[in-house]
Amino acid sequence: MKILFISDVPLNQPSSGSEKMLSWQATELSRRGLDVFAITRQHNLQDYIVRDVSGVTEASYYGSPQNFFRFIFSLLKYPVKFYRRFVQTSTFNVAISHQPFNSFILLITTKLKRLPLLYNFHSPAHEEYLLVNENKSELRNFFPSKLRMLIENYCVKRAQKVMVESLYMKQKVVDIHRFPADKIIVNPGGVNIHRYQPFECRELIKKNLDFPSGKTHILTVRNLEARMGLDNLIRAIYLLKRNSVKVHLVIGGEGPERQKLQNLIEERGLVKEISMRGFIPQEQLPRYYAAADFFVIPTRDLEGFGLVTLESLACGTPVLGTPIGGTKEILSGFDSQFLFNGVSPEAIAQGIQAAIVGFFNNAEQYNELRLRCRKYAETNYSWQRHIDQLEELIDEIQ
Repeated sequence: MKILFISDVPLNQPSSGSEKMLSWQATELSRRGLDVFAITRQHNLQDYIVRDVSGVTEASYYGSPQNFFRFIFSLLKYPVKFYRRFVQTSTFNVAISHQPFNSFILLITTKLKRLPLLYNFHSPAHEEYLLVNENKSELRNFFPSKLRMLIENYCVKRAQKVMVESLYMKQKVVDIHRFPADKIIVNPGGVNIHRYQPFECRELIKKNLDFPSGKTHILTVRNLEARMGLDNLIRAIYLLKRNSVKVHLVIGGEGPERQKLQNLIEERGLVKEISMRGFIPQEQLPRYYAAADFFVIPTRDLEGFGLVTLESLACGTPVLGTPIGGTKEILSGFDSQFLFNGVSPEAIAQGIQAAIVGFFNNAEQYNELRLRCRKYAETNYSWQRHIDQLEELIDEIQ
């Protein structure tokens, strides 16, 4: 069987949740014997490249929306060019789309006309745009956001089925695109339980990672965007410091809000309480998860699922999160007391302090909690289960 993945994010070296989802689906289907190809877009190429990524043939091109005219030129040129190259010897059986732009071009040029399409919906493109650009005027945001919604709607409406990772996103598809609910399949993401697992000698790992001694260590790994709520988490650390709660926060990730967050840390006098580590390579993440005492998801809006939640749990590290989207669904199934009462700094600070007092200060109880975290991830969120369900969907629509 020959499968085509179509995405607006790269397959190689994934960092975000949607990139990890794309990478794992494509490479795992290849490992299971399917003939897998991918047409992708990224921001760090000069032109384009065709390469092998763990058995998947990926064709990727440069196309940053920041350069509008080059973006449009590349969008009109490369997806069609790559598709023609891939079908020279044989046609595809199924297409799996992860974002709308490349899919839209292939649909309007009729390349996907007779090809069954499964749309993997991560989050609404126009809502993501509005959240990233919330400081711009409504007038400046209106047309770009409206265009994204229309393009995404066009793609979704032409899919045989839509796959989402959470009930939260299923309702988004119904509300925004009026897509039939019975054709939307909830297939939660997963975690590589062999890569992400508990470590012994956590104190040694903390020392190697320069975690300061004598404090409770909090970790978060996020794209540094406004919707992630990291400013509220920083303010929560300030409140904890005022209450004489000794914590240290490590923030991993890059993004447009980095300087604002750094300024906020300095303004609140939290340079010793918070360290920003920048992008943490995937191979180092398990050590960070395992070393942390708690992982925090402070998202204020549009949390589609949150693979980092599963990765942390698989490493035995408890996760505390705001009751938003997929985080609420994951943590409610584990233990709802790890959900904050809201997204405010006060709610986050209160939840962190309650977890420290209720669990971390009791070594036996805390160690049992870490075992529960690992067991929950193993039992409910393996990648194998996710890929099994994906294969069933592929069989249904072809």
